[in-house]
Amino acid sequence: MPLKPGKSQSTISSNIGEMINSGHPRDQAIAAALSTARQASAMGGQANAAKIYSGAIHSPVAGRTDHLPMHVASGSYVIPADIISAMGEGNTMAGFKVAKSIFRPSGVTEKATGGPVSSVPIVAAGGEYVIHPEDVVSLGGGSLDEGHKVLDDFVKQMRAKTVKTLKNLPGPKKD
Repeated sequence: MPLKPGKSQSTISSNIGEMINSGHPRDQAIAAALSTARQASAMGGQANAAKIYSGAIHSPVAGRTDHLPMHVASGSYVIPADIISAMGEGNTMAGFKVAKSIFRPSGVTEKATGGPVSSVPIVAAGGEYVIHPEDVVSLGGGSLDEGHKVLDDFVKQMRAKTVKTLKNLPGPKKD
């Protein structure tokens, strides 16, 4: 759920309401909306001047809750943290390496500023991985929509594989 860029009270209120309606705790919604407003204020109200993020999302906070406000390029795809961890056989850092080898063509930097690419403010979680729209289009054979469908199918297949693997593991050792 992208947050609206802007620093007006109506935009902040709208962003808080959007996050609460999406199931986020009230305090988290307020913090993210105010952070987005501060970013817009720092950039003179221009959301596109914010840093556009792609790649691995690292966080010192335990757990996988959406608490990191950031901007991504419009059309980006965010791979959920559980999928990244599964790609690394339960290790998020190993999963980041695998994702980088799959989704990172040469020439795309992890952090870039502004430019002609429009940005979208989001609230992400540590352990997730943002795929740049150029990569999404490439995966979709030239179509952003097809790229998103390919990635949706990938996420579903990885979840099914992980569930199957976990079901086949032996139970705890008994004394």
